[in-house]
Amino acid sequence: MQRVILLVVCSVFLPFNVFASEVYYNDFNDGSWGNMPHGKFWTLQNTGGVGNSKAIRLQYSEAGTADKWAVIDLKATKSQEYWVELDVKMEGKCSGGSKFIKFFGHNNISSQNNMTLPMDYNSCRQNHIAYNGDTKCAARYNGIGYCGATYNYSSDEIDMSGGSWGHYKAHVKRANPGVANGTLKVWFNGSLVIDVYNLDSNPLGSSTDFIGFVEFGGYNHAANFTGSTWYLWMDNIYVGTTEKGGGSQPKPTTPPAPAGPPSAPAGLKSEQN
Repeated sequence: MQRVILLVVCSVFLPFNVFASEVYYNDFNDGSWGNMPHGKFWTLQNTGGVGNSKAIRLQYSEAGTADKWAVIDLKATKSQEYWVELDVKMEGKCSGGSKFIKFFGHNNISSQNNMTLPMDYNSCRQNHIAYNGDTKCAARYNGIGYCGATYNYSSDEIDMSGGSWGHYKAHVKRANPGVANGTLKVWFNGSLVIDVYNLDSNPLGSSTDFIGFVEFGGYNHAANFTGSTWYLWMDNIYVGTTEKGGGSQPKPTTPPAPAGPPSAPAGLKSEQN
């Protein structure tokens, strides 16, 4: 199911702010992508999701950027702060990593203070964030940060491999223009992984007033891609300006997903970085 939120309607028929902060939610069980344009390597699978429901799957069978993006437009919200929550799993032997989740400044070019929460190109594990311009600064999950990043909590990398569903949640607040006050928190399977602040994630000269869109999947690194196909699955995707109801969720349980034949939805250009 994909929800489209009309604030005026909600304010009349529902208690105020029940869905007002929700930008996108989809469990894909109605077979619809909703307002999420995507490249041809993304397909909607009839089985294999949480509880063997429908879910979306990204096929990494070649390196690079083309047709590996799935995008949610955030420009109408005009916010620097978002919560993202989803169920995720990987199948096959990952190589080359993935951008996984990337927030773009609203000018939609690589220099406009984007923030990336990637799967590392070498290890295929999430162990850092990249920010400032595009990737000038980093904050590693092990507590080693650059460009003034300060930690409330750090732990270790996130391993999403193995073919089992895990529950991922991130709270991203990009800095105000010219002020190093950005923050990030990430949870996996209900446990806090990183809590970092003082991020210089919107420096003057390349600053933007709000985040323009969020991309899922995206580029994987050509030099580290072995040529062996692997898959990134996602289900129950939420994006909003406040936390999704229910807080951090434990790891979902589902049988391994069967591989289905990919289809080719309409495309949209995206950045490599």
